Amino acid sequence: MRDDSARWDPPGPLSFASDALTLREVALPRQVTISGIGVLNRFADTLIGWPDIASTETYALSLRRDRVLYVGEPGLSSGYDPESGLGVTDMADGYRVLDLSGPGALEALRRGAELSLDRPSRSVLRRVFGLDLLLYRVGDGQSFRLHVERAFAQALAAHLRH
Repeated sequence: MRDDSARWDPPGPLSFASDALTLREVALPRQVTISGIGVLNRFADTLIGWPDIASTETYALSLRRDRVLYVGEPGLSSGYDPESGLGVTDMADGYRVLDLSGPGALEALRRGAELSLDRPSRSVLRRVFGLDLLLYRVGDGQSFRLHVERAFAQALAAHLRH
């Protein structure tokens, strides 16, 4: 069998720092998708959309009208719960989570997508550099948190680095 491993660059580090940008990987507590009718109402007190700021350690990211990504422990077991009508899937291995900060953070993201802090959306789903991300603000509102599918984390880091 032919070995084509030399055709691809080895994975590099995701984190980097410059004068205008800092990208670092973040370890979050449990991440689960929760799907079902009325899920947005159930987590309304912690629901984050664009360009909301996540200011607590546990919160729900609005993905669509029947699905959230909950960061923290939602008090639900994985699988389908017939009592609540919700399906819960552990996403710990599905996403890598990165924080982007610095004075050039928003401009770096705008190179890959049309983003405006003045145009709110219920969903945090965004396509940036052709990659589907969950994007929202954290901390003081000048930093951004990005959940990217594990397989695309290197590509995202490369786009942001250049």
